[in-house]
Amino acid sequence: MAELYQQSAALKPQQILEIIIRRRWLIIIPFCFFLTLGLLHTLTAPKTYRASTTILIQPQKVPRNYVQSIVTTDIGQRINSISQQILSRTNLEKIIQKYRLFQDSPGMYQEDKVNSVRKRVAVTQQSARRRGTEAFSVSFTGSNPDTVMKIANELAGFFMDANLKARETQAIGTSEFLESELEKIKIKLENREKALAAYRAIHIGGLPDELETNLRTLDRLQLQHTDALNALRDNQNAANLLKNQISKLKEMSQSGAAALQLDGTFVGTGLSTTEQQHGAEKRQLDELLLKYTAKHPEVIKLSKSVAKLEQRIKKEKEEKHIARSGQNPEPDNTRSVSPNDNIVFQHELNLKQMEMEILNIKTSIQKIKQAMLVYQKRVEDTPKREQEIQSIQRDYNNIRESYSSLLARRLEAELAVNMEKKQKGEQFRILDYARLPEKPMSPDVRRLFMLSLAVGLGFGGGIIFLLEFLNPVIRGEEQIETEIGLPILASIPPIVQPGDSWKKWIEGAAFAIVFSYAGTVLLVFGLLNIKGIDKILSLFETYSNL
Repeated sequence: MAELYQQSAALKPQQILEIIIRRRWLIIIPFCFFLTLGLLHTLTAPKTYRASTTILIQPQKVPRNYVQSIVTTDIGQRINSISQQILSRTNLEKIIQKYRLFQDSPGMYQEDKVNSVRKRVAVTQQSARRRGTEAFSVSFTGSNPDTVMKIANELAGFFMDANLKARETQAIGTSEFLESELEKIKIKLENREKALAAYRAIHIGGLPDELETNLRTLDRLQLQHTDALNALRDNQNAANLLKNQISKLKEMSQSGAAALQLDGTFVGTGLSTTEQQHGAEKRQLDELLLKYTAKHPEVIKLSKSVAKLEQRIKKEKEEKHIARSGQNPEPDNTRSVSPNDNIVFQHELNLKQMEMEILNIKTSIQKIKQAMLVYQKRVEDTPKREQEIQSIQRDYNNIRESYSSLLARRLEAELAVNMEKKQKGEQFRILDYARLPEKPMSPDVRRLFMLSLAVGLGFGGGIIFLLEFLNPVIRGEEQIETEIGLPILASIPPIVQPGDSWKKWIEGAAFAIVFSYAGTVLLVFGLLNIKGIDKILSLFETYSNL
């Protein structure tokens, strides 16, 4: 192998050209043979055509600031999902029956037909974007160009219809789901509102927001309680004093004691009692006026009592003056004065009124105490009520926030549904319809030509390599000097025989014919690659008919 490598490395361009000329038949014959096989395969192989439809993904026409779409699935996922729907067995069987596919294969199973059609469909999402939008293509391959074009366009229509239906279904489903959830939240919210209203109705007056009012009311009740106690004490003192006066008057009436006359006036026990009662009530009225205004009920009541006592004192003085004027002006120190029964009677009436007033004051004090206990209980229970109502209010606020959020989302969903129904959302639009394919995608003329050319030249070159380097034959004068090491003294030219010239002419003519054939095959391959197989075949048919 090393010697062969050295020999190949030592070859000169003239030697290579000489080998090619000498072994020209080993090059041209395999070359023509494999080119002919490639051409025959190109012409006889079944032709496959491909039609493709480009679909543009248009964004929604209504700005997203106004209407937010609720179809948020990724475009790639949506395309894959629609592809699975379109490539379903039911849909592909309809296409097979509509376009009468596999008519030449009556014994083929339906599953094989469906799988074959499914393999011919290709959905390719284009990575390049046009003005910020995306696009994808739907292609179909088959042997009939017209059928391939129609099926590709129909598949594109399926994609558009399925996309609209899927978006509308998803929008309606989302809206219905939000509607059902909203009804559930609404029922919970109403129940919480009823529970909150019932709690407020049960504990009315003791709620946390009424604490300030309860404290002010409790202060006012305490003041009333204090005033009532003072009024009760004053009335009890006055009643006791009146009782003492009545008892003294009765004792004086029974003993017949006479009043003493001093400076021409009678000092009677009944008169002094009225004046004393007037003085006591006057002092009590002055104390009340220091605390309350003249419109206070106790002040008004006591003022009326003081006015009555003043009238009574004035009346008694007038009666005494008349009594003194009718008597003997000469003083009689031994005469006795009897008690005034009218005054005693009047005192007893006043005592009864005071006792009734004391009873009323005691009743009022009891009511005030009960009211104070109620309001004090409300104030003490306020922290507990506040905790309870906060618990109910917290649940109510959470449910209300959920309801408000769901309500807003439902309104957005209704807008999105209307947008999808009016086809204002994201849509698929056919950018390029599938056209009638003129050039088949297989067989690939260029690839078959390159393959035939490479195999033909490789096969001939391999044979020449084996013959030249495995057969050690001396072909030139230089090999004798280099390989044997002997000098060349003389050279004998080739001996020409009579029939050699004729053989060379025949050989040259045959080589020209074979070379022309090879050129013709190369020309046909070039035309097939440029014009297409169908056009070349139709052209041949036209010439053959002529």
